[in-house]
Amino acid sequence: MTDIVEDTIDIHPVSFAPEVLARISPELSLQRHLSLGFRPSLKGFEEFREVELNEDHLSRYGVEHKDNSIIGSNVLKCGKTFVVTTITGGIIEDSTIYKNEENELISLDDTKKTDLTNYTSVFPVVEVERGRAGACTDEEMTLSQKIYDSMLHSKLLPKSSLKIEPGIRITDDDGTMEIIYSDESKQHSAEENSFKTNRKWSYLLYAKIKVFSRTGPVFDLCWNSLMYALQSVKLPRAFIDERATDLKMTIRTRGRSATVKETYDILSDSSKQYPLNLNKENIAFASNYGTITLDSEAKLTEEADEEDIDMDAVETILLADLDTESEETSVNTTLSIISNDKGDLKHVSILGGDANISPDNLRKSILLAQQRAKDLKDKL
Repeated sequence: MTDIVEDTIDIHPVSFAPEVLARISPELSLQRHLSLGFRPSLKGFEEFREVELNEDHLSRYGVEHKDNSIIGSNVLKCGKTFVVTTITGGIIEDSTIYKNEENELISLDDTKKTDLTNYTSVFPVVEVERGRAGACTDEEMTLSQKIYDSMLHSKLLPKSSLKIEPGIRITDDDGTMEIIYSDESKQHSAEENSFKTNRKWSYLLYAKIKVFSRTGPVFDLCWNSLMYALQSVKLPRAFIDERATDLKMTIRTRGRSATVKETYDILSDSSKQYPLNLNKENIAFASNYGTITLDSEAKLTEEADEEDIDMDAVETILLADLDTESEETSVNTTLSIISNDKGDLKHVSILGGDANISPDNLRKSILLAQQRAKDLKDKL
């Protein structure tokens, strides 16, 4: 007879590291953490990440950079995420036709006239760095548009603060050039009076916002970095050469004559600048929140049996400052609030999902947004 040898197989439970489990099953990872009373990032439910700011060292008015075109900047670090915001400017000539159409439109119905036409916004471009090159994503375009609209309706940036009062550059008999600004010098009145035009110029502001090491939603980080960058903006003074003030010529065509004026070449004065005038009371900061229903099965522990758990019990948890991949992908009901330190709401958006937002959680998130805005303001 032959002996029968039985092979034994050892079965061991498969275990994953927390970061691996968060990628395999982010919802399960989040539910297990919440059932223990903390989040995957080990923060409390209503705890925010610490924000660190860097001074305005990237602009041409900083310590080390003198030759670039950046007129305001900010570097914001929140957790593991970095946001770099740089602001540049351009000059446009106000169209007379546009002004007439705008005034006609406003005068049609004075009862519907709002002061929103007296404010403008920056033109932001958001780039979330993911180690790839190519066209911008839908998320980046949505973020850019949301920032533009939110700033316009917050009435933070008046159009009047971007108006340009150009000076005039004159050349003396000895060849010495001098730039005259009407609000700085009472002399050379003859030169100033010789340069009078109905043309108006204004600045346009462009903001480039780059996000590195993204770990969660980034709208609030981009907005807050832009708020800090705008407060560091300095606009250069502009001038026109005196030789351009009298450039005009008369042309005749088929018995008709017309005068054509040369287009003014407006230049920036690199030696003089002034701070951007913002409505300080409308400076507000953004924060985000999420609500999630805690799964009853997630409460099961080794010491508790399933019979001891009320499977019909529903508990909704409010999470502040969403972070980590598991929170971003698993929390379907989110709130985005832009508020100042006084509690005035500038923007509120709610995206519904699998959890209802109770009035208590809504009030709590507004109070947290006010406190968060106060903390961020104090960092200035």
